[in-house]
Amino acid sequence: MTHRPTSGGVMHIWARSLAAVLVRRRPLPGLRHSAGLRQLVLPLVVMEIVMAFVLSSMLPPAARPAHAGLEALLVLAGLGLVAATLRHPHEVNAQRVVLRTGFLGDVTLPRSAVRSASSVVRTVPGRGPRPVPGEPGAVACSVDSSLNAVLHLDPPVRLDLGAAGLVDAVSVYASADSLPALSAALRTTPPR
Repeated sequence: MTHRPTSGGVMHIWARSLAAVLVRRRPLPGLRHSAGLRQLVLPLVVMEIVMAFVLSSMLPPAARPAHAGLEALLVLAGLGLVAATLRHPHEVNAQRVVLRTGFLGDVTLPRSAVRSASSVVRTVPGRGPRPVPGEPGAVACSVDSSLNAVLHLDPPVRLDLGAAGLVDAVSVYASADSLPALSAALRTTPPR
């Protein structure tokens, strides 16, 4: 099973995640993912804040409030993206394994079908849950195209990828900040 939020839902996820960080609500327990994206976006947000002040000093005074509003929205969007990936970790329990992207959807697998996880260095074009080109029984689920983990499934799991159709998945590629933690979670949480 896969879930993809609508475009309005994405902004809602970003805003809700950012608000949860600001009020210091604890994130869900789980396995973090997308560290590379966070390490890319945070410096860009900091640079955008600095550049906003520089550009604002060159603008006519009448244009500064509109510019400040646009810059604030841009910075909040970047921080919301980071918050969404932090606040929506992967989940492993006795019934299911949920691979999340934070805001582009997720893939839910029955725990009984997930046999193992292994390390991989793979690039799959696209974002969110999607089929893997050239590999009929494979699905990728990540925020970006870089993947470092693959979950091996037996029996295959039928996943609905929306416009891409149904896939009987035997492997699911994902990104995880710690592959040893993902493997340990699978070992210590036997299926029911």
